[in-house]
Amino acid sequence: MGIIERDYRIITIQSMKFKFSLEPVLKVRQHQEKVQKQKLAEEVSKKNKITNLRNEVKGKLESYLNANEEKETGTVNDIKRHNTHLVNVHAHITKLEVQENKADQKVKKERDELAEAFKKLSILEKVKESEYSVFMKDSSRKDQKFMDEISSQSYTR
Repeated sequence: MGIIERDYRIITIQSMKFKFSLEPVLKVRQHQEKVQKQKLAEEVSKKNKITNLRNEVKGKLESYLNANEEKETGTVNDIKRHNTHLVNVHAHITKLEVQENKADQKVKKERDELAEAFKKLSILEKVKESEYSVFMKDSSRKDQKFMDEISSQSYTR
């Protein structure tokens, strides 16, 4: 075996690259996790908007009630209008609370789906790590075998 042949074998051994057999699946799982994160962020944003709106309506109701407490007397029509307004505001707050509960359930569902996507992704990443470990051991063994062959050939000369 001449110098050129030995150099060629060294280059071929070093040019071996690790290729994960399930790389396309890993990419899909990474994409799924990314999509789930976006969905979760969207649902959390919706829930926060509903919560902020509910708190704003409650704050306006409290300020309305405080302003009307200062008024002691009023006409019957004013009292009826006041009562109708209070009923409408309470109905609106109740509707917002129902929407908030639904949004909270959606957030929980998206969190669970994100956790599931993360589990699937981490399983594939562990498989990739183990395949890489096997590849490195095999590569190391081939390198050592090649080096032993070179040393035995140079010793026999």
